[in-house]
Amino acid sequence: MRPYVVLKTMNKKNETTDKLPELPIHIGGDILSLITSAMYTSPLSVYREYIQNAADSIAAFGKPEDCKVDIKIDPASMYLSIRDNGLGLSHAQAIEELIPIANSNKHRQTDRGFRGVGRLCGLAFGESVSFLTRTKDTDPVTRVVWNRTHLRRGIDSNLPIEKIISNCVTVDVIKEDTYPTRFFEVQIRGISRYAASFILNRDLVSEYIGEICPVPFSEDFPYATQVLNLFEEDQKPLMLEIVIDNQKIPITRLHGGGTCISGNHLDAFVDFEKITIPSLEGDRNAAIGWIAHSSYLGALLQKPSIRCMRVRAGNIQVGDETVFDHLFSETRFNRWCVSEIHILDSRIVPNARRDYFEPGPHLRNFENRLRIVCRNLERKCRIASKERNEQRQFQSLLNNVNATYELAASKYLTAKAAKELIAETLTEIERLRDKYKEPEWQNGKMDKLDELERMLSSFRASRGQVYFPGIAASEVSIYRNIFQILTEISPSPQAAKDIIDTILSKVKREKFSSY
Repeated sequence: MRPYVVLKTMNKKNETTDKLPELPIHIGGDILSLITSAMYTSPLSVYREYIQNAADSIAAFGKPEDCKVDIKIDPASMYLSIRDNGLGLSHAQAIEELIPIANSNKHRQTDRGFRGVGRLCGLAFGESVSFLTRTKDTDPVTRVVWNRTHLRRGIDSNLPIEKIISNCVTVDVIKEDTYPTRFFEVQIRGISRYAASFILNRDLVSEYIGEICPVPFSEDFPYATQVLNLFEEDQKPLMLEIVIDNQKIPITRLHGGGTCISGNHLDAFVDFEKITIPSLEGDRNAAIGWIAHSSYLGALLQKPSIRCMRVRAGNIQVGDETVFDHLFSETRFNRWCVSEIHILDSRIVPNARRDYFEPGPHLRNFENRLRIVCRNLERKCRIASKERNEQRQFQSLLNNVNATYELAASKYLTAKAAKELIAETLTEIERLRDKYKEPEWQNGKMDKLDELERMLSSFRASRGQVYFPGIAASEVSIYRNIFQILTEISPSPQAAKDIIDTILSKVKREKFSSY
């Protein structure tokens, strides 16, 4: 291959600049492999790409309430179809828009899909992808078919890209009139077995669409109305009615009915917070979002509900639950929350894989401001965690004080040892009074401490003769000294009492079993 030769040229200021000679530019057929296979690692992404296109068509029609998306899944035939009754395409539009590569007529600022490559994602998982469409009932249905086998054969033969496309694409007209007045339908045939376990699994598909695509919230979600009220009338997110195999109930979002699960604990949403991210110029909103606050008991379960701070553009999710991990100082706190950000600034553009956004000053501004929201959220999580730890420690104290009183009153210890144990515990209560003297930490704790102090102060050690079943009177003092040592080395009074009870129970059993 002949190397490039850098030419030296002079500009108007007589400065030397480098200039490449004008050479022919060739685009190999492997570019088709990249945009059909390499870009899509998850088979379920076909639903995002085709429903995204359906959303643009329905939005262009202007009456989304009259439109829907019907999905037909046929595992036996390894077949999938996705049909919308949006604007549709005429015969000329179909040829112009469904055959060229990366030459979309969509608007980058307003449309969800605009690169002109997503429509071929079905070829990554099926043998053929067919597009059927028309705009009115007086027009015939146009069908454009892309064949994966012919595509692969052309790539392997190193044919020019134009020749590959002409060999793998066919266009015809369907004259039978069983189709809707206006529609656009994608059909994927010959789905591979690996991909079929995802694409043709109705439960997985429903869950994926509920997580990613522009469907409404369930009526059980308590903040559905508040979310819609965040937006101005002309910015309200598009909601689609999406149905699989004529099911009566359309798919809804995965957000639960006011509850979330952390470990084995059922938690509830307790507050709704609005998030506003100004644009770089500060004259409008770059993004709007919300947080459904809970008690923050810990990391939420990944399924069956939804967790983490998510982001949506055109009401379609970008990336997954980890998309904003890099904005948290500790990523674990992202797993504690339920939150969503909607991008409004058209200059913040999803990348081709739709797993994040194209870099630029507007994205940096968005990230810098959202990082502050993440820090505040982390602070709430830490405070909630600290309060729970304090409560657990205080409850442990209550248990230990009660166990101390029971141990002292049990006569397991000498009167002197029992008094010393009570005195030490009273000193600990006084120390805790200083710890909980601040109003934000009290929360009824002082009343509890007063109650415990009165109980301990009322203790009176017994000085009479002590009897332990199974132990001779002459050995009682020896056992009491041992019990005192156990009390000193045990992690808690309750642990000491449990050990002593076990010892006495065993001695009693052995004593009476010998008769």
